[in-house]
Amino acid sequence: MPRPSVREVIVETALVEFHRSGYSACSVDAITRAAGVPKGSFYNHFRSKEELGVEVIGRYAANPEWSRDPDPSAPPLQRLRARFGIMRDVMVGNEFTRGCLIGNMGSEQADHSVAIRAEVDTDLTAWSGAIAELVRQAQAGGTAPAGLDPDRVARFVLNAWQGTVLRTKVVRSGQAFDDFFTTVFDDLLAAG
Repeated sequence: MPRPSVREVIVETALVEFHRSGYSACSVDAITRAAGVPKGSFYNHFRSKEELGVEVIGRYAANPEWSRDPDPSAPPLQRLRARFGIMRDVMVGNEFTRGCLIGNMGSEQADHSVAIRAEVDTDLTAWSGAIAELVRQAQAGGTAPAGLDPDRVARFVLNAWQGTVLRTKVVRSGQAFDDFFTTVFDDLLAAG
């Protein structure tokens, strides 16, 4: 099996470190030490830590846990609920720490980096688009209220999820997850 490139090792290490400690708390030196590569090699692959941050967010978004369908033949809202359930289970397994790297990077860097803010926006837009598609499918099948605007509902659901993740990190319990699942799936998206 070929050895991963130095660039790949840096990106994967930064993904773990940014998720664990936050973007601001991770220096280039700390990332290269954790990656086991010389600090100078960082600058052979990236012009800045910000450029690496954009790459890391894109990498995280391209392989999200949430898009895995445990049962692709299940009805759309069951699939959507299962996707959020996977993310909840990961966070519970991490003892309510780390949260969503996309949300973390957005809240930490939106006021400081145009490039990171743009990547977070791109990824959140794609994520809410995927949610909207499942809501549309549920509406077409009569299992979600027909009068809902799928795009607006999807943005709201994703915003609610990011708030839920933040609250869960703060209180270190699953109550916010319970509130999210009940409100979104039993109240908002339940067919009347």
